[in-house]
Amino acid sequence: MKRLLVSAVALAAASLAVTAQADGDGLGLSVAGKASTAGYGVEIGYRFNNFFAVRGGINTGSYDYSATDAGIDYDYSLDFDNYPVLLDWHVFGGDFRLTGGVVSNSNKVTGRATGALEIGDTTYSGATATTDVTFEKSSPYIGFGWAALPSAKGGLGFSFDIGVLAHGSPTVRLTAAAPGLDPADIAAEEAALNDELKDFKYWAVISLGIGYTF
Repeated sequence: MKRLLVSAVALAAASLAVTAQADGDGLGLSVAGKASTAGYGVEIGYRFNNFFAVRGGINTGSYDYSATDAGIDYDYSLDFDNYPVLLDWHVFGGDFRLTGGVVSNSNKVTGRATGALEIGDTTYSGATATTDVTFEKSSPYIGFGWAALPSAKGGLGFSFDIGVLAHGSPTVRLTAAAPGLDPADIAAEEAALNDELKDFKYWAVISLGIGYTF
C-alpha cells in the first residue's frame, strides 16, 4: 500500500511538474513550520499551478496522559514520529484544497503502571506493567484545508487543514513483572488490551502552518 501511494504521488508530481514548466505558471517552492495533532514539524512543498501542489515533511513531539485500559491505570507517553507525503488539489484554483497521501508512521504509545495490578484474572502485589503500542507503518491520509495562493513575488503565508490518518488497529505488546507472575496472565492481559483498542483505527489531524514561498 505504501509503495503504491508513494508511486502515485510521485507520478502525479512528475506529470504536474512537466505541465507547469510547459505552461510557465509554476508558483514556487515553500517551507513551513507546522503545529498539529500529529506533532510539531517542518514541511516543504511545491505548487505547480493554481490547482495542484505536493508536500512532504516530518512531525515529532510527545504528549503525556493517564488512562485505564483493561483494568489497569497507566501513565502514557504518546511519541509522534511521522513523515507525510501529500498531494493537494485546489479544486477552484484558489485557497481551498483537498488532500490525499501516505504517512510513514512510527508514532508509538508507551504506558507504565506499578503497584497492586490485576493482570489477567489475578491481582499481583509489587507489580510493574509496561505497554508498547504501535500502528501501521504506512498510513493513508485524507483531508481538506486552506492555503493562501502566493503572489508572483512569493512571501509569507498561512495554512489550516483538517484530516484523518487511518493508522489501523493498534498493536499492543505487554511486559510485566511481579512475584509469582503467571505467563498465562500476561498473555490474557495483552489480548484484553488489543481487544479494547482494536477499534481505535483513525487519528484526527488538525494542523496550523506558517510558511514562506520563494
